[in-house]
Amino acid sequence: MAAIDFLRTLPVFSAIVWYSLAILQVYRDRFRTWTERFFLLACFFTGLYAESDLAFFSTSNPAVALTLAKLSVTAITFAAVFFFMFTQTYLGKMKQNYVPLLVPPAALVPVIWAFMVQDVVQPEPGSLFIGVFNPYIFGAWLVIMVAYSSKGLFNVYRLQKIVKEQSERLSKRIFGIFIALVSTFFLGLLTNGYLGVTQNTAFPPPFSSLFVIPGLLVSATLYPGARGMVSEAIRRFRARRYVIQSVMLLYNNGLVMRSSSRRAEGETDRDLLGATLDVIQNFMRTSFPLLRGKSLKTIEHGDVRIIIERGRFCYIAVILEGEESDLLRRQMRDELEQFEAANRGALVAWRGDPTETVGGEQMLSRILAPPELFGA
Repeated sequence: MAAIDFLRTLPVFSAIVWYSLAILQVYRDRFRTWTERFFLLACFFTGLYAESDLAFFSTSNPAVALTLAKLSVTAITFAAVFFFMFTQTYLGKMKQNYVPLLVPPAALVPVIWAFMVQDVVQPEPGSLFIGVFNPYIFGAWLVIMVAYSSKGLFNVYRLQKIVKEQSERLSKRIFGIFIALVSTFFLGLLTNGYLGVTQNTAFPPPFSSLFVIPGLLVSATLYPGARGMVSEAIRRFRARRYVIQSVMLLYNNGLVMRSSSRRAEGETDRDLLGATLDVIQNFMRTSFPLLRGKSLKTIEHGDVRIIIERGRFCYIAVILEGEESDLLRRQMRDELEQFEAANRGALVAWRGDPTETVGGEQMLSRILAPPELFGA
């Protein structure tokens, strides 16, 4: 009975950890790039998986238990898929050929609800419900989940190798996450997976309880001060695919406040570019009513891209050659938020004098040439 009570309680901690990660993503405005969205969704569905298990372990109604069992399997399905998508885009970028990878899991959802979860049973009165699955459908579902999860785990291993090139300390944290995820994967496969295929009705599997430790390690690694450093290490790795030529800070009316470049540029050129960006954005909003309230994000010509991130009062434009990344955009957004917070008073009533603000040159320099991380 003590083991059953423990199993009933443990999903609470899994739900708290993963929902907290999801809430923190939203609180920190980390949902604007594909990488951030996939991480947010992976955390949310893992939390939903734990919450479903908690309710499943607590209910005494067989019909409710059956519904919760289906919800639980659906949640872990999407958690695995979005974990894979997060790791894939974190090391690379969102590509159109990734979209079809969402089809198999989505197609499984009606199968889960209609055919896969067949029944729930109680071995003894007052004991926990146990789901009974169609072994063939469950086996096919398990193969798909193993494929997505394995690729996601491999991406985490790649992440650890990349970070190790720049920071031994950070790589150890990533390796800890990798070991915890691999352990959870194999324990889940040997318990939840095996018991589901064999139609076990003797004792309950651990379900989402296994996700407590990975959740705690992810929290410790990504948020208490280390998260930005991990992201910076990956951004430097991704920076091999592009070369930033110029960075500009512009007020919302198109006036250039600051600029920094790898080569000398005339004042007229940067002012002309700022005015051109403003004209293009105004033209798009005027000509296409559906775009009102939206802002221009990218201008592309051959291998040259101008990527733009907006704040409340001003925006940053980066001119680069090559392939942009979500992490570069996030750095631009973070830098801009800090700059606007430090200069809010001056920006509200800005009169066109760049000297009224502070920190602009340093901000652009950090984007143009980020600091080394080796030895961090």
